[in-house]
Amino acid sequence: MKILYYILAIVLFLAFSFTVFELLLHTFHSSFNQDIPNPKAHTLIWIYLLKQKYITFIDLDIFSIHEKRHLLDVKRLFEKIYTIWLIFTISSVVITIFIYFKGWIGEVFRYFLYIGVAINSIFIISSIFFLDSFKFLHKILFPYNSWIFPPDSILIEWFPISYFMEFFILFIVLNILGLFLLKRFSNI
Repeated sequence: MKILYYILAIVLFLAFSFTVFELLLHTFHSSFNQDIPNPKAHTLIWIYLLKQKYITFIDLDIFSIHEKRHLLDVKRLFEKIYTIWLIFTISSVVITIFIYFKGWIGEVFRYFLYIGVAINSIFIISSIFFLDSFKFLHKILFPYNSWIFPPDSILIEWFPISYFMEFFILFIVLNILGLFLLKRFSNI
């Protein structure tokens, strides 16, 4: 029965973490204290990445073809993450109803907390070695060196490494806050 609790808790935790990610993706679009030289174009990037339904290169002449290719890769990745988020969210609703009626909710949420603490510990360690983690993740997710740009690139200017660090720190903080609130307001 423990294995089933762990599996159900993992699905619930992934739904929660993907929800935090999607929330940040739709609300956190630039580094703190960062001035965006062309706010309209910056907004158009986010519309392209998150709302445009058809897949094509972004129609902004300020980007090189290399930057446009990378934005297209990012758009495809975000669409996959969104689909995964939907699957886990729907599954978590079904699981929550199921475990509630089975009387397992306390046990599964206890395992949810264990998994959350373990995974967030890994996130915290990754944040200490952020640059290495960032490079590793990009090597896995994107075609060979398609994510490397010269220092004067508009993408580097608008999305400096500090943006990704802040995004990741906010992601960790919101995950931990969610775990704390679950623990605080439940009987676990």
